[in-house]
Amino acid sequence: MPIAWRASGWLGALGRAVDALVFPWSCAVCGADGSGGAFCESCRAGLLGRAAAASRLACPRCALPAGPYADLRGGCGDCRGRSLGFEAALALGPYEGGLRELCLRLKRDRDAWLAPWLAGLWAEARGEAFDRLELPADAWIVPVPLHWRRHWQRGYNQADALAHGLSRRLGRRVHTPLRRVRDTRKLAMMSATDRARALRDAFRARPARALKGRAILLVDDVLTTGATCAAAARALKAAGAGRVIVAVIARTGKTGQ
Repeated sequence: MPIAWRASGWLGALGRAVDALVFPWSCAVCGADGSGGAFCESCRAGLLGRAAAASRLACPRCALPAGPYADLRGGCGDCRGRSLGFEAALALGPYEGGLRELCLRLKRDRDAWLAPWLAGLWAEARGEAFDRLELPADAWIVPVPLHWRRHWQRGYNQADALAHGLSRRLGRRVHTPLRRVRDTRKLAMMSATDRARALRDAFRARPARALKGRAILLVDDVLTTGATCAAAARALKAAGAGRVIVAVIARTGKTGQ
C-alpha cells in the first residue's frame, strides 16, 4: 500500500478517535448511539462489504452493475462501442438501501457533514482501483458544479463537499475550472435521450495552460444515465483537459447516456 494511503488512513483513524470524544455520534444508517463516527461498525462493515461485492461486477467504463459472467473487456453491453465523454467510472456501490438514503440526505445542506465520511469509505473501498487507474500526482479533482440558482436554493453543492473529502484522502488538489451555464430543469423523470439533449452545452470550462493535458477526477454524488458527467467531461476536454475519470458515491441500474 502506498505511503500516502497509509498516512491518510492513520490520520483518518486519529480524527475519528478525537471526534468520538467530542461529539455524541449516532450512526447515520441505523441510528444506533455511540457509533464513534458517522457509521457504527456493523453498518460501516456492511457498506464496505457491499461495495467490495459491487466492484467485482461493475463495468470499468460506466460503473453499471453487470452479471457475474459478463464480458467487461472494452466495457459492458450497454456502453461498449459508445463514446461516454469520460474514460472510466468508479462508484462506491449501487444506488439502493442505506447508500441511497445517504445520497438523498447528502443533498441537504444540514447533512453536509456526511460528505467526508462517505469520501473516506470511497477511498478505502476503491483504493486499489484508484491505483490501477494510475492517475498522476498532479491530477485535479473537479466537482460537478450546480448552476448558481440551484446552488443558492440548496445552500451548497454536495459534489464540492465530496470532492474536498476525496482530496484529503487521495492527496490530490481540488480545482474548479468548470461552470454550469444552463439551469436545466430537474432530470429525474427524463429519459436518457432527453437528459442528453437538456445537458448539451450546459457546462463550460475556460481554456487554460494549467488545464492542458491534465488528468481529471470528476466527482459527483450519483451516476444515473451518465449524461451529466458526460457533458461536464466534454466541456473539460474542449478546454484542454486529458483523461477524465468519474468518481461517484452511487451508481443506479439505469442504462443509456
